Amino acid sequence: MQREYRHIVFTNHALERLQLRRINQEMVASAIYEPDRRERETDGDIEFIKTIQGRKVHVIAFRLNDEQKWLVKSTWVRGESDHPLLGRLWAFIRKLLKGGSRQRR
Repeated sequence: MQREYRHIVFTNHALERLQLRRINQEMVASAIYEPDRRERETDGDIEFIKTIQGRKVHVIAFRLNDEQKWLVKSTWVRGESDHPLLGRLWAFIRKLLKGGSRQRR
Protein backbone atom coordinates (compact mmCIF):
# COMPACT_ATOMS: atom_id res chain seq x y z
CA MET A 1 0.00 0.00 0.00
CA GLN A 2 1.08 3.52 -0.72
CA ARG A 3 1.78 6.07 2.01
CA GLU A 4 -0.06 8.68 -0.09
CA TYR A 5 -3.05 8.08 -2.36
CA ARG A 6 -5.29 10.67 -4.09
CA HIS A 7 -4.22 13.55 -1.82
CA ILE A 8 -4.68 11.35 1.26
CA VAL A 9 -1.73 10.64 3.58
CA PHE A 10 -1.91 7.51 5.77
CA THR A 11 -0.27 7.18 9.18
CA ASN A 12 1.53 3.92 9.90
CA HIS A 13 -1.33 3.00 12.24
CA ALA A 14 -3.89 3.59 9.47
CA LEU A 15 -1.92 1.46 6.98
CA GLU A 16 -1.77 -1.38 9.51
CA ARG A 17 -5.51 -1.13 10.13
CA LEU A 18 -6.28 -1.15 6.40
CA GLN A 19 -4.49 -4.47 5.99
CA LEU A 20 -5.89 -5.95 9.19
CA ARG A 21 -9.46 -4.97 8.36
CA ARG A 22 -9.44 -5.69 4.60
CA ILE A 23 -10.09 -2.09 3.61
CA ASN A 24 -8.41 -0.71 0.51
CA GLN A 25 -7.29 2.84 -0.13
CA GLU A 26 -9.98 3.44 -2.74
CA MET A 27 -12.63 2.67 -0.10
CA VAL A 28 -11.05 5.31 2.17
CA ALA A 29 -10.96 7.85 -0.67
CA SER A 30 -14.62 7.16 -1.41
CA ALA A 31 -15.55 7.64 2.25
CA ILE A 32 -13.68 10.97 2.40
CA TYR A 33 -14.70 12.44 -0.96
CA GLU A 34 -18.26 11.04 -1.15
CA PRO A 35 -19.34 10.27 2.44
CA ASP A 36 -22.83 9.20 3.47
CA ARG A 37 -22.21 11.14 6.66
CA ARG A 38 -19.43 13.13 8.32
CA GLU A 39 -19.09 14.18 11.93
CA ARG A 40 -16.63 16.63 13.43
CA GLU A 41 -14.95 15.41 16.61
CA THR A 42 -14.01 17.65 19.54
CA ASP A 43 -10.28 17.42 18.69
CA GLY A 44 -10.84 18.70 15.13
CA ASP A 45 -10.71 15.30 13.42
CA ILE A 46 -13.55 14.34 11.12
CA GLU A 47 -15.18 10.91 11.08
CA PHE A 48 -16.31 9.96 7.58
CA ILE A 49 -18.85 7.17 7.24
CA LYS A 50 -19.80 5.42 4.00
CA THR A 51 -21.48 2.13 3.22
CA ILE A 52 -19.52 0.31 0.53
CA GLN A 53 -20.66 -3.10 -0.70
CA GLY A 54 -22.74 -3.56 2.46
CA ARG A 55 -19.84 -2.65 4.77
CA LYS A 56 -20.09 0.54 6.87
CA VAL A 57 -16.61 2.03 6.56
CA HIS A 58 -15.47 4.60 9.17
CA VAL A 59 -12.45 6.84 8.57
CA ILE A 60 -10.90 9.24 11.08
CA ALA A 61 -9.00 12.00 9.28
CA PHE A 62 -7.65 15.51 9.76
CA ARG A 63 -7.39 18.14 7.02
CA LEU A 64 -3.84 19.34 6.30
CA ASN A 65 -4.87 22.70 4.86
CA ASP A 66 -1.35 23.87 4.01
CA GLU A 67 -0.78 20.77 1.90
CA GLN A 68 -4.35 20.42 0.58
CA LYS A 69 -4.39 16.79 1.79
CA TRP A 70 -6.17 14.59 4.33
CA LEU A 71 -4.26 12.76 7.06
CA VAL A 72 -5.95 9.43 7.82
CA LYS A 73 -5.38 8.31 11.40
CA SER A 74 -7.53 5.17 11.57
CA THR A 75 -10.26 3.24 9.83
CA TRP A 76 -12.59 0.34 10.60
CA VAL A 77 -15.80 -1.36 9.52
CA ARG A 78 -18.74 -1.09 11.92
CA GLY A 79 -19.93 -4.51 13.03
CA GLU A 80 -16.77 -6.34 11.99
CA SER A 81 -14.13 -7.34 14.48
CA ASP A 82 -10.47 -7.57 13.63
CA HIS A 83 -9.21 -10.89 12.36
CA PRO A 84 -10.14 -13.51 15.00
CA LEU A 85 -6.80 -15.32 14.85
CA LEU A 86 -4.91 -12.11 15.52
CA GLY A 87 -7.21 -11.34 18.44
CA ARG A 88 -6.59 -14.77 19.94
CA LEU A 89 -2.85 -14.45 19.37
CA TRP A 90 -2.79 -11.05 21.12
CA ALA A 91 -4.80 -12.47 24.07
CA PHE A 92 -2.33 -15.37 24.30
CA ILE A 93 0.66 -12.99 24.31
CA ARG A 94 -0.93 -10.84 27.04
CA LYS A 95 -1.60 -13.97 29.10
CA LEU A 96 2.02 -15.05 28.73
CA LEU A 97 3.28 -11.62 29.73
CA LYS A 98 1.05 -11.52 32.81
CA GLY A 99 2.08 -15.05 33.78
CA GLY A 100 5.73 -14.22 33.22
CA SER A 101 5.58 -11.17 35.47
CA ARG A 102 4.01 -13.20 38.28
CA GLN A 103 6.78 -15.76 38.15
CA ARG A 104 9.45 -13.06 38.62
CA ARG A 105 7.98 -11.77 41.90
